[in-house]
Amino acid sequence: MTARSPIPCHALGDSPARGRHVALVPGADVPLLTLDLPDGLRGSAREDVARRQLRDRIGAGDGTVELRPFHAPGDSDGWNRALVADAAQLHTWRGLTGKGCQAVLPDYLALPAAEGLWVLRQENGSVQARLGLEDGFSADPDLAWLMLEEALESATPKPQALLLLEGADWAAPLATSRDIAVIHDPAAAGELGLATPVVLGHGELSFDLRADPRAARASLRRRVLPWRWPLMAGLLAAGLWGGAQFVTMQRLEAEARSVQAETLAVVRESFVPTGPVLDIRTQVSRALADRQAAARDWQGRVSALTLLAQAAQVINAGGAVSETYRYDETGLQAVLRLNDFAAAETLVADLRAAGLSVAVDDLRVSDGTSGVRAELRLEATP
Repeated sequence: MTARSPIPCHALGDSPARGRHVALVPGADVPLLTLDLPDGLRGSAREDVARRQLRDRIGAGDGTVELRPFHAPGDSDGWNRALVADAAQLHTWRGLTGKGCQAVLPDYLALPAAEGLWVLRQENGSVQARLGLEDGFSADPDLAWLMLEEALESATPKPQALLLLEGADWAAPLATSRDIAVIHDPAAAGELGLATPVVLGHGELSFDLRADPRAARASLRRRVLPWRWPLMAGLLAAGLWGGAQFVTMQRLEAEARSVQAETLAVVRESFVPTGPVLDIRTQVSRALADRQAAARDWQGRVSALTLLAQAAQVINAGGAVSETYRYDETGLQAVLRLNDFAAAETLVADLRAAGLSVAVDDLRVSDGTSGVRAELRLEATP
């Protein structure tokens, strides 16, 4: 059983739907990003700061991307998440909608949702995820696994249950390993003390990607313009307050730029000395993982000098003449000259008796000189 939408939902670009409907676009093209916004900012000032943060984060110029504030029902002032999309793509989507289209939404917002419940569905090679009421994403299965795993690690509080719809059974081990209940029927949420998830029942239609909140505010300003004189005193006071907020914004931006520069310098010095730094968290995590793996690989190994000193005592006592030594991940490679094959066999036995693991890579009559040439690979016995 799958929760049904009160309004039919269709992928944008399919054959035109008749009557009222919601057009869905790929969620991977409309990510839902979390921003770090000051609590005191409201309205357009909050959006302006959000746009500056977005430009700094992705390096995009003015007008190339657009954002739409996203929030839980009843929290339109203190939002910290935004739907982000390419401006040219939004223009194209607007031209594809018909008269009956009620809204254009990313596909993950058309999943059933409830507080404390995460919902996943996989279709047409893409995974859609709705993480409670305020978060979600769409991605290919491999990336979705990583994103879901990271979301589960950082979620506070963790979800009470995962609702796995068609094609999403692969996520069950992630939930069960963290003692999170797994259900496959929206109706089963009630048995866990959760509200029954509903589709488009939490104000999702108000996040229509076609709407431009800045254009709506401009229209409102034109309507109130005849009343500007009675509002002058209030605007003056608001201007003084806005000036103080602007100073605060400038200080915050300067601090953010300083922290960003210091962070980049540390990353360059210690983790990513060359190449572009695109995602600091991911690249630093990868560098740390590589170093931890290298440390585990070398843990417990005898150093090259210790191994050479241990072997040299036996080699010198056996009367062998050393030609070359080389150390790599397979151990100490030694090329020696000895009087005869019997001397070589005796040396190998003596090395093993001294606590070394010996592999004879080559043993033959030496070219151009008397005696035999032996190539040995030595390692310390665990």
